[in-house]
This record gives sequence, C-alpha cells and structure tokens, in this order.
Amino acid sequence: MMQQQLSTKDLLYLKDVLEWNLIASKKAHFAASQCTNPQLKSILETCCTTHKNHYEKTSAFLSGQQQVQ
Repeated sequence: MMQQQLSTKDLLYLKDVLEWNLIASKKAHFAASQCTNPQLKSILETCCTTHKNHYEKTSAFLSGQQQVQ
C-alpha cells in the first residue's frame, strides 16, 4: 500500500487543529466544573469529550497509528 506524504503546510495545519481541540476541551471542562445548571453541565462535558476525542484521533493520525484509506 502506498503511503502519501503530508506537506509542511498540511502538518502545520494539523498541529493547529490539535491545539484548537486541546484548548476547546480544556475550556469546556473548566466551564463544566463551574456550571451549576445540570443540563448545561452535561452539554459542556459532552463538548469536552468530543474535542478530546478529536485531539486523540488527530494525534494518532500524526503518529502514524491510523491508516488513511
């Protein structure tokens, strides 16, 4: 199977994506920890988890752990 190389521009963009998702996850986690409304707290926790999962998937891709099809 032929592997494609990513350009420097692509790698820099993916690095930005990692940073955006990490920051969003941390902000959502902080907001959830400060929230007293149970429904809003649940939404914020879901948001945190979603961004954390995106961070992990992007990181795994960059580490070569995930194959692109």
